Amino acid sequence: MGEDGPCVYALAASGSDLYAGGDFKTAGGVTANCIAKWDGSSWHALGAGIGGEMEEDHPFVFALAVSGSDLYVGGYFTTAGSVTANYIARWDGSSWHALGAGVDYTVSALAVSGSDLYAGGGFTTAGDVAANRIARWDGSSWQALSSGMNSQVNALAVSGSDLYAGGGFTTAGDVTANYVAKWNGSSWSALGSGMNREVYALAMSGTNLYAGGWFTTAGGVTANGIAKWNGSSWSALGSGIGGDSSF
Repeated sequence: MGEDGPCVYALAASGSDLYAGGDFKTAGGVTANCIAKWDGSSWHALGAGIGGEMEEDHPFVFALAVSGSDLYVGGYFTTAGSVTANYIARWDGSSWHALGAGVDYTVSALAVSGSDLYAGGGFTTAGDVAANRIARWDGSSWQALSSGMNSQVNALAVSGSDLYAGGGFTTAGDVTANYVAKWNGSSWSALGSGMNREVYALAMSGTNLYAGGWFTTAGGVTANGIAKWNGSSWSALGSGIGGDSSF
């Protein structure tokens, strides 16, 4: 557990159900290992939940994504229910499934686009494919997205056929892309000059991409912790985020 006790790191909604993933062992008094469902009135476990004997820490869930009746779960674990599932797994409503051989290290972000699932994190292989920090699962196999990133992917967002990634990287494929980049299905591109420090969160609203993180500039514009990309340039959201965070 964290220093202050159990923590929820990820949420995903599907109809009237809410899924919560994180670093916890119970939900509403029910044994629920790192993942649980709230049906509007009570908590439920998803089978035996997430587990594994980990080298660096205990298991946890860090990312969730819903596609139809399937819930995808990413994090730091090697088992889902009784199934070997390396850092990523699928819950079909009644049982757990691996996604091939999974990946070789933590999954920090998930996004669904049609029949494709994108995973980002700290890994360098997906299945038996070299995939640096980002990969695509097409339902049966893993594919790399060009040569991927040179450092951690923390966040993903989808808009139509475009995938946006944010993290601690400074290159995407063979392109200089400071902490944020776009994949159009075949190649990576930068979003202007990007940020001056890490991106931890992304969200789409229409044609606008919002990015949050530990940065103070976006595209050369002063933008404290949060900024908007309109497809051609970055802008600040007022004076952004501030205050003493040393509590």
